[in-house]
Amino acid sequence: MIDLEGLLAKGCTSDERIGIGLTGKMLSSTASLLSDSGCGGVELVGYEEPSEMSRALLKREIDAVVRGTLSSKDVLGELREAYGLDRILRTAVLGSADGKAFLLTPVGIDEGRTLDQRTDLVLATIGYLRPTGWSLKAGVLSKGRTEDGGRGEDIRLSLEEGVELVNRLRANGIDADHHEILVEEAARECDLLVAPDGVTGNLMFRTLHFVGAGRAYGAPVLNLPGVFVDTSRAREDFVEPVLLAAGLSKLGCGRAGEV
Repeated sequence: MIDLEGLLAKGCTSDERIGIGLTGKMLSSTASLLSDSGCGGVELVGYEEPSEMSRALLKREIDAVVRGTLSSKDVLGELREAYGLDRILRTAVLGSADGKAFLLTPVGIDEGRTLDQRTDLVLATIGYLRPTGWSLKAGVLSKGRTEDGGRGEDIRLSLEEGVELVNRLRANGIDADHHEILVEEAARECDLLVAPDGVTGNLMFRTLHFVGAGRAYGAPVLNLPGVFVDTSRAREDFVEPVLLAAGLSKLGCGRAGEV
């Protein structure tokens, strides 16, 4: 069960100092929207350069970071360099058109390519969000139904890996089920959806958010000793990602370091 509204409310009532990749009118507009929403205690610090923003987080000059309109490639590259990471782990916080909040991973096109990587992503998500007190059920997705195993080698392998991933998660004490290709079923019954790979997850994210009237709150980076919320540059405003970052920071998420 995900209490997203409670997390955003905690961020709204906090006095966290949030770095964001915005300047000028976009920065002042987001600050005004926060104030108008009763979240005036949250302080925004705008950055033009990804290197300055990542260093400020590393030195704890700010409590958390939201990517804003800066380049994803540049910002994530700076994070990897600043923290000595060989990879970035992200999970998106989403809302369906009918208002149900859920998580989706992997969402980067170069993420979650292997069974081991998807296992790491789920375990990292559970660990990162432990301070929220949320009880998460994982819905593992594959590229077909069980009876579709003979329709292609990639489909057969995806189904086998889906079953194995569920077994691994259950062995780690995580409530998980294999929903095959039935994403609608998984979204209805689970809190954390696990796509077969990052390309599929990215397509799911874009279809939901840009076509299907769903909401995207941001994608926290899971393997940093701090809070960094990735966002799409196509947003009209960044209030929700800021509140997400502030709430996660206030609860102490992201302080365990790299998985």
